[in-house]
Amino acid sequence: MISSMYIPVKRCVFYLLIIFAVSVPAKAQDDLNAKPAIWRLDRGDASLYLLGSVHLLPDNINWYGGSIEQIVNDADEVVFEVHLTPEKESRSTQIVLANGIFQNGDTLNNHLEPEEYETLISLAQSYGIPGSAISSFKPWYASIVLSVSAIVKQGWNPNSGVDKSIEKIAAVQNKTISELETVEFQMSTLYDHPLDVQAAMLKDTLVQLKDINAVTLEMVDAWASGDAERMNVAFLEPMKLQEEIYEKLVLQRNSNWIPVIEKLFAKDQVTLVVAGVAHFIGDDGVIGMLEEKGYKVIRVQ
Repeated sequence: MISSMYIPVKRCVFYLLIIFAVSVPAKAQDDLNAKPAIWRLDRGDASLYLLGSVHLLPDNINWYGGSIEQIVNDADEVVFEVHLTPEKESRSTQIVLANGIFQNGDTLNNHLEPEEYETLISLAQSYGIPGSAISSFKPWYASIVLSVSAIVKQGWNPNSGVDKSIEKIAAVQNKTISELETVEFQMSTLYDHPLDVQAAMLKDTLVQLKDINAVTLEMVDAWASGDAERMNVAFLEPMKLQEEIYEKLVLQRNSNWIPVIEKLFAKDQVTLVVAGVAHFIGDDGVIGMLEEKGYKVIRVQ
């Protein structure tokens, strides 16, 4: 049995930067050093806001306040990619055990070059992960565990992500909380790839871990700036190099979310949708898809 410290983590930090968070104290507008992108759709008395998030942040990023705080306070319903209740957390753990661990005696050294495997074991041990444990992980899961472990080792707070921060606030304010997709589908976009595709993802992670501080800070800086071009370069361009991963992790989900968002927009209320910023930007992003369907989308921050 794999120690529970390794499960579940939602997805590779180099592709979406995800995890949970505790509530964030309100900050004065002048104290904010991050102003992430927010979009709005209006129809009659209904307003729908789209907030692009990252799911793990360093503690010195102050983003909650100003427009975001006001939108959260005004919202009748807050929607996340997945609303991870304790029951869904348990389900995601079961999914990892069923799809993230080799069951047939296979190990990662059969899917990496000798030097890559040596790097993998060395990195894992430096993060406190036994080599015997990570060698039994399938490549997609090893990639996630290494990525998140590396960021935590840098001193980043694993409880500082945008999604969970807003989720905690919404719960305290007794707002309706819903989701864009099921945890089962979300997890499938990670593991449902041939082993060679997973191995390419892991190899890419091993390369990026050599300069993890620069990679992660550039992603966070781009998100905090709200600059569309910077976000495109930091988030989308690296992902597009692995076409199958990008197709399932981003494009397929973007398309699936459109009818869900349209139903939300039809409600006579204020709705806030919080999802990874990579889903909203770019030519194939949710914003572009909504505009193609004739919706007027306004950038409000």
